Amino acid sequence: MSGFAGPSAGSALLALGRAVPLLADAVSFLFSALLVRTLPAMPRPVPEVRESLLPQARAGASYVFRDRVLLGLALRPAVGNVAFLAVETVLALFAHDRLGIDTYGFGLLLTAEATGGLLGAAIASHLGRRLGTGTALTCTAAVEGLAILGLAAASNPFLAGLALAVCGAGMGAMMVLGPSFRQALVPAHLMGRVASTSRMLAMCAAPLGAFVGGWLATAYDVRAPLYAAAVLLLAMTAVTASMTSDRRVEAALRAAAPAAVS
Repeated sequence: MSGFAGPSAGSALLALGRAVPLLADAVSFLFSALLVRTLPAMPRPVPEVRESLLPQARAGASYVFRDRVLLGLALRPAVGNVAFLAVETVLALFAHDRLGIDTYGFGLLLTAEATGGLLGAAIASHLGRRLGTGTALTCTAAVEGLAILGLAAASNPFLAGLALAVCGAGMGAMMVLGPSFRQALVPAHLMGRVASTSRMLAMCAAPLGAFVGGWLATAYDVRAPLYAAAVLLLAMTAVTASMTSDRRVEAALRAAAPAAVS
């Protein structure tokens, strides 16, 4: 819901003053902290003897990089972050200079993406059952790349909003399918380490995407990062399609089933 209401609300508040959205954000965090204070106290768990942080991180990374399916799942958000940060770096400039969108319109553009994300998340389970998890993951990744390509070629705000809504739907479905599948594969005692490895790869990729997006826009044109992001996403889809094919997914689930039972 934050992604759905936040962009348009932020744009409306920005019209009142540059500092107003930041002040509203600070107040929302304060309100959240007060709500957290109302939660009932939980009993403290019995302390356990644990490994140091570095061996735990090494174990998680090793588990991901040795498993072709998990590596394919980890590559999608990592490469995706390079592409999407390249887009986000120039999106406001592209919307203003090429599409003639004002501040409030830009918020509506982001709201369209968030709306698509809600729809994608809602139909993710259906897609997984209908197409198979592996095929659904590949299709959603391809949809993201094609949608960004459509955004790059958009000549008016309506086409851009449609492209972002479709992209958001692909992202929303991916964010449900990927983590759910990973949770079914990874043993409980390694879940946090594996998830942290995937998240670290994605977060480390983000600055690279922002840098590349800014450089391409400066050296060529503001549409250049969008076209480059689309090509990168489609190439990533082609590379990881075999890594998370339905055959590999089903084999991985069968292999994980005995471990889950024991």
